[in-house]
Formats: sequence, C-alpha cells, structure tokens
Amino acid sequence: MMAETRKFELAVSPHIASPESVRRIMTDVVLALLPALAAAVYFFGFRVLLLTGLSVLAAVAAEVLCLRFMRKPVNIALDGSAVVTGILLAYNMPPSAPWWLPILGSAFAIAVAKQAFGGLGCNIVNPALLGRAFLLASFPVLMTAGWRPPMVDGPSGDGTWDQSGIPTARLEASDVVTGATPLNLLRQTYDWDADAAEAEAAGDGGQAAALRDRAAVARRLLFSRDTRINLFLGRIGGCIGETSALMLLLGAAYLFFRKVLEPRLPLSYLGAVALFAWIFGGPGAFQGDPLFHLLSGGVVLGGFFMVTDMVTTPVTRKGRIIFGIGAGLITMIIRRWGGYPEGCSYSILLMNLTVPLIDRYTKPRAFGEARKHG
Repeated sequence: MMAETRKFELAVSPHIASPESVRRIMTDVVLALLPALAAAVYFFGFRVLLLTGLSVLAAVAAEVLCLRFMRKPVNIALDGSAVVTGILLAYNMPPSAPWWLPILGSAFAIAVAKQAFGGLGCNIVNPALLGRAFLLASFPVLMTAGWRPPMVDGPSGDGTWDQSGIPTARLEASDVVTGATPLNLLRQTYDWDADAAEAEAAGDGGQAAALRDRAAVARRLLFSRDTRINLFLGRIGGCIGETSALMLLLGAAYLFFRKVLEPRLPLSYLGAVALFAWIFGGPGAFQGDPLFHLLSGGVVLGGFFMVTDMVTTPVTRKGRIIFGIGAGLITMIIRRWGGYPEGCSYSILLMNLTVPLIDRYTKPRAFGEARKHG
C-alpha cells in the first residue's frame, strides 16, 4: 500500500490572516458615532441630519469619481472609510453652516487628503481634519459664526442659560458672557488678562481691576458645576458632533468592546490635555481646570475617533504614547496662546506629519539583535 502523499501550498506572506476587515471596522466606527448624532439632533434640530447626510454623500461620490478617474475598482468606495470621513467632517462643523459647505469639505478631504496619496492606507494626514482645516482657512466666518444655542433649557426650565450653555442667572453676570461657545469665552478671558496688564502698565489701575474682575467672573461661570454638567451632556454651543461627551464616551465604549480601539493613543492624548490644562490652562501656572478642557471643544471626539486613526498614527507602542502626548501639548498651546480658541484639529494634523519620524526612532529591536554603539 502506497504511503499517503501530503501536498503543501506555497504562498507569500502573510500566512496568518486576521478576521477583521476594513468594512467591519468602519461599520463599527459608524455605529459608535451614531449616539453623538442623536444628541446633536436633540439639541440643535434636524438640520444636523441634512448637513451630515450631505457630507457623507459628497464623500462617497468624490471617492467614486476619483476611483473612476484612476481606473480602480469602484467598489472600493463601499468599504465604509468615505462614510466615516463624511461623518467626522460634519461633526466638526457648526450646526448652522450652509448646506454646500460640508459638500465642498468632504470632496476636498477625499480627493486631496486621501485619493491624491493613493487611497486608504496611503494618506499621511487625517482626511476629515484636513477637510476641516481647508474650510476654516477658506471660509473662516462661516466656520466660526454658525453656532446655534441648544434648544433645551436648564434643569429648572427657566431659560436662564446663555446660548453657549453657561448658566448666567446665579451670578447675575449675563453681560459678561459674550462667547458663543465655552472655549470662545475662555479665549476672551485671556484677552482681558492681557488688556489688564497693559492698562496697569499705563497707570490705569481702575481699568485693570475691572478687566481682571470680568475675567474672574467669566471663569467662575465656565468652571462651575452647572457648566460641567452641560459640557458632559451636550447642552452647549459648539460643533455638531463634539458637544455631548456622554454620547461620545458611549460610542468609545462600544469600540473598546469590539476591540477596535487600542487604549494607548486616547489615554495618552486625554492625559496630556488634562496635565497641560492644569499647568497652564488657567490665568496662572497650575490654576487650570483639567475637566473643563477635557469636556469642552473637540477633545473627546478627537481623542477617541481621530487621534486613533489607524493609517495616520504610529504603529509602535512607544510611538503611540509619544504621538498622544505631543497632540495634547499642541492642543493646549493653541488654546492658551493661539489666536484660535480650539487646537484639537491642528494638533492632530501636525502630529500626523511626524509619524514617519516617530516610527523610525521607536522601532523595537529584533530579537537577538545587538545594540549599536557609537
């Protein structure tokens, strides 16, 4: 009887395939982003659905056109990555933005930030954030003046809430609150501190004292318990998808459960924001409010859904921690000393450009490899 002959299949690496796919991961990310969309509809109305839908349609259409132009399979546009880009771009826009703005931003994000570099996996920066940066540079007024007050009163139902979501009745200081978002108001307090210093240098002590009192009242409002509750729930002025920290955390928990998120990036970023907010996020050193800075603006959205982009972040463990800390530091530098009240988007874009360098110098040594000297 002849011995059984075994046949071996020859193939190139990788020999072990992961059950995960791009479509499965992108589907999970879309599902994780839906709670924040529901909160935006609740607080800002159904117009946010129109803006988000137009942004997604424009992203998918732009990807199809680019693929046809480059003679690539059009079905690549159905992997879900364009849908995620469209949603994230819409989430970074004011609720009252004109309908054509997300269309233009999504088309730019897909065509320039993604397909121009070769498509998914080849882009060097986050497409949604580059699309937002393009819109902010091209249409700064539309991107910074389209704020809409939340359509829900405070817990007492007496309507004593500023359009930014800051309670004004308790301190009877509604004239102090002039910012459309909490970060805008915080930015004004830094300006008042600078004006007070100039007035004091000019010998006008009364004007300096008035400006400092104005800044102190505004900060008490910003760092109050009621404002923190509004920041956590989403009852504040801001971009479509960044206001409700609660809903974003629910989405992030789902991604952790599905093992889509790796904790190093979000934890290092959020931890760095909290640390540097405490050090220089207030009127003086070590007088900042970490919780306010974590809950306000796009930190939670960026920390769980944009800093964690698999394509534009480091692949090494040390590199991811360095990336998160660097993005957190730049976020707080822009918030504290920059002319723009929010620094999350630009911090991530800038750190995206450092990824090749970070990966190069944090690459682990191969097993048995001798350390180089000299």
